[in-house]
Amino acid sequence: MRRFLLLALLCAACTKDRAAPDSTTPQIAEPRGPDPLLLRVPRGGGTGHVYLYPKLDSAVWTVDEIPPLDHVLAFDQDGGTIAYVDAKGFPGRLDLRETDVAKASKAKLTSLTSANGSDIYGINSKGEIVRLNPTGGDWHFKPPVPARSVFAQPNGELIVTANKGAQTLIWRVRPPDDVVLDSAVLPLSGRGVRTQIGDRMYFAVDSGLVGVKAKDLSPVGAVQLESRVRALAPTPSGDRLYIATVSDSGISIVDRYSGRVGMGVVLPAPPLDLRMDALGRYLLARFPKGDSAWVIAIGTNRLVGAVPTRWETDLPVITPDGRLALLVGNDVSFVDPEKLDVQSTVAGGAKDFWYFFAWDGFRPRAQGLDQPVTFPGDGVPDSLAASSTASTTPVSPTTPGGADTSAAAAPPAARPPSTGFTVSFAAMLTEDKAQQLASTIKVGANSAHVVTTNTAGSPIFRVVMGPFATKQEAESVGRASRREYWIYEGSP
Repeated sequence: MRRFLLLALLCAACTKDRAAPDSTTPQIAEPRGPDPLLLRVPRGGGTGHVYLYPKLDSAVWTVDEIPPLDHVLAFDQDGGTIAYVDAKGFPGRLDLRETDVAKASKAKLTSLTSANGSDIYGINSKGEIVRLNPTGGDWHFKPPVPARSVFAQPNGELIVTANKGAQTLIWRVRPPDDVVLDSAVLPLSGRGVRTQIGDRMYFAVDSGLVGVKAKDLSPVGAVQLESRVRALAPTPSGDRLYIATVSDSGISIVDRYSGRVGMGVVLPAPPLDLRMDALGRYLLARFPKGDSAWVIAIGTNRLVGAVPTRWETDLPVITPDGRLALLVGNDVSFVDPEKLDVQSTVAGGAKDFWYFFAWDGFRPRAQGLDQPVTFPGDGVPDSLAASSTASTTPVSPTTPGGADTSAAAAPPAARPPSTGFTVSFAAMLTEDKAQQLASTIKVGANSAHVVTTNTAGSPIFRVVMGPFATKQEAESVGRASRREYWIYEGSP
């Protein structure tokens, strides 16, 4: 009996240890990805707020004087900027790090696009492609025929289209070069869409689709349909393409690997538009009449049902946690996309423009990142160093077991004089290409030249200009070159 009681007490102790571990035991923090965030801006413009979703009671970022937003082009994870198009059709950027709002162009551009949230591309009144860069490195490209549309690719390239007679011409270029890398000719086409990963482009033609590979514009086969394409939405991976036509109430599904066209879901009427979940869980189809939408489960190609909602450029949308955000009257309702029951409501939320994104830029900085550091021979702390130490006082080495009898540290050596500021345009692995690029860059009496350096034992050929006496002079030359550039102090 005593043995049984002893075993029972030991089990209870073990259970208690598992339920409440010793607080003195060091815990290892689990790594986590970017934080889910929500930007809300009044639809009429005004003060914008960013919330740590789904906590909508306190903002982590606020900025004034945001114009009315029409839609978001892209988000720059590194720079922390959101590229947008305002209600008047002008592009701009929200800088989350600097808490700033800036219009990117005073001229009206069409076919605005961005893949990284920093560089914004559009077409001017002359049919030329214009790149708007936040550092001032704007770029122009004049295609052989005035451009109709431009598509920014994740790899930095552009797909440009133009109509000529009964044909659509396509070009592939890589800014800041203005050399056409590839070209293709398609039947006269309308709306185009690229896959999220940027490996393919699809264009709507009469009663079908044509596609090309983004890397070389080679064709991927035509898709024949019964009527004209009204809307198309690729899955995030690009493995399937969902198509709605003007006369067919069924949504066609194109398999990119087999090229086959299958029927996905038959709706009560042909939908007016399609919207894909960013994670590929659900497809939303807009009612042809009335403020409602159908919800389709992608995994099973099953029509879940219909929900009441207005259809704007931002909502309805599937949220990061898998709920469905709807515009119902003056409110925003969050609905379970499987059961279609309302889980929560944000009163007055429909008065705002909503944009969900993910970023880790609002997390508290590690304490060590802001500790000043010193280096041998340098008595000035460098706050921009990549590493830091807990103490900035140099410590002399001591013999084990012995006392430290070293004298005070010698005064730091004087910083060598600056050798000026250099404008760097590119770094290439082959000298021929570097020389070719350098020959095309000239600003006044200054011509670019190639400097050879070594990185990890490999030669790097840098296209540079300068050095110049002041940073302002280097910046002026960089902007005048109309190319992307960087400023270095001294030689690169």
